[in-house]
Amino acid sequence: MGDDMRPATVARWRPRTALAVGLVLMAWMAVSPLLPARAGTALPTPKSGAALAAQVADGKRLFAEHCGSCHSVGTAGNDILPLTGHVSTLGMEAYIEGQGKVLEHMPPFAGTRTERDAIAAYVAVGLHGKKPDRFDEVRIRPLRHEVPPFDPAASAHVLLAWNTLGMKCITDCDVAYPNLPPGNALVAMLIRRGSGDGMGEGRPRIVSEGVQLAYAAPPDMRRPSTQVEYWKYAKSISGKELPPDVSVTGKGMLGTMDLNPKTGALEAVGIPLTPYTDTGGLNPYPVFSVLARDATSGRELARTGAVLPNGTEMSCWRCHGGSWGKLGVTGISPVTARSILATHDKRNKTDLLARSDAGVPVLCQSCHPDPLLNAKGREGVVNLPAALHGFHANYLAGRGAEVCSYCHPDSPIGVTRCLRDSHSAKGMTCVTCHGHLEDHAVSLLKREVELGKPAASGLLRNLTAQGPQGTEAILPRTPWTQEPDCMTCHKDYARPTMPVSAFNVWTEGGPGLYRNRMDATGKVPCIACHGSPHATYPSRSDYGAGRDSIQPFQYQKVDAPIGARGNCIVCHGPTARLDAAMSPHHPMR
Repeated sequence: MGDDMRPATVARWRPRTALAVGLVLMAWMAVSPLLPARAGTALPTPKSGAALAAQVADGKRLFAEHCGSCHSVGTAGNDILPLTGHVSTLGMEAYIEGQGKVLEHMPPFAGTRTERDAIAAYVAVGLHGKKPDRFDEVRIRPLRHEVPPFDPAASAHVLLAWNTLGMKCITDCDVAYPNLPPGNALVAMLIRRGSGDGMGEGRPRIVSEGVQLAYAAPPDMRRPSTQVEYWKYAKSISGKELPPDVSVTGKGMLGTMDLNPKTGALEAVGIPLTPYTDTGGLNPYPVFSVLARDATSGRELARTGAVLPNGTEMSCWRCHGGSWGKLGVTGISPVTARSILATHDKRNKTDLLARSDAGVPVLCQSCHPDPLLNAKGREGVVNLPAALHGFHANYLAGRGAEVCSYCHPDSPIGVTRCLRDSHSAKGMTCVTCHGHLEDHAVSLLKREVELGKPAASGLLRNLTAQGPQGTEAILPRTPWTQEPDCMTCHKDYARPTMPVSAFNVWTEGGPGLYRNRMDATGKVPCIACHGSPHATYPSRSDYGAGRDSIQPFQYQKVDAPIGARGNCIVCHGPTARLDAAMSPHHPMR
């Protein structure tokens, strides 16, 4: 049975033609209340009934006061109706918040955010008959997975496998603006178990020669080219023709892994993964099988399973029009994508929409540098993470952790729910490590300013930090290579005392990143035993209990880092008598 899910939302809606405000309010009152979100993230709760009617009425007055000198309503002149028909309530709030900050065709809004929201409600609800944005819980059916067998008394090997990006996204609108092609990376390490004494030849050892590691996607997720158009436009996007279901690295949905001589691990980089099944269903967390064999005899040495996450839950439609692209809960629709291209063309004098219409879409990173894809871009252009976060931070200012979920798949009630690790369980959010949207953007833009890129200064000038450190104290960083440092909170490898914050202390580069960091022996990656980013053990997934913790359950029957809670025997052998407190992997000091 394949991992195929077709989720349903509660109370989805689409824009309508203008209706009387009273009818809108009556329909709104009849909708069931918002399902509760998980602790740690406060999603906006729309007003209803009399409160919404009062807000709309107040917004009408404020619109006349703040906007009436330039905009008319349904009459000749600068009519507001055709300009805003595609925008949701949240989108209207964003437009008003950001006016005059980056683009100067309108002055900055002089009112409060309460007044901003009232004007937005008047335009979206009062004039266009829309309902206020709702954030309704997606009903998810757990998927089944298997835990491979392991005999702690007889098995000679342990096979650890993980993905390097525990939150991986794609842009599934390849004909329009591809910047995140299908993909993720799988890494594995085969360990010959020790004899138990932990000394000399009895120690565990990493096996990297004379072994072949193979990986395979679930049977119903091996033809991603049937679900996205990336391969149709691969020549335009990547510069080369690609066979269906094969990435630019030559990897497919099943194959063999390559040795990384620096780490001793074996890797499959660029597996062309999407969140869609071959029959059009949805599975953001497919379990890949990993099998180790003797390269000479073909004898099986070990097997395990590992999740490779993938999502495309960017709700660009809230500001750019359109709707979700697939299944009513995810994906970027053609209407939304075209609107984004048209906006980019208008503001930056580009011809991206014309190129898209001609069937030759342009990879965003062909102009914008991006360390994620090792893209150099064009000289003087702001890198892609800084441009995206810097621009939108001006429009989505003053919001909490929930703003991250407007583009990233971390909503606790959305269809992906990527924050599923031990940190999320403690109530930590994106802000804990990455800072508020404004703070995150400031750190990226400051580095671009240092590199002499004029556009970065324009995006930065009106941003005010929301965190306690203040705007001036935020340190510049390079995306993907300088990230929050785990050791900021886990001093001497100890559990921190809550609350904590890892923001504004950056790793120095590749070796310090969690996905690359090695233990104190310099041989075992931290990620091998602790799990993938955003899915560290113990993990929690609504797609199935233990889905991200297959190896902890396989090797030690408990959801905890490999070897934790006295389970040194996993690698050190069935007769191991080691003191966990004296572990050479991360000794306590």
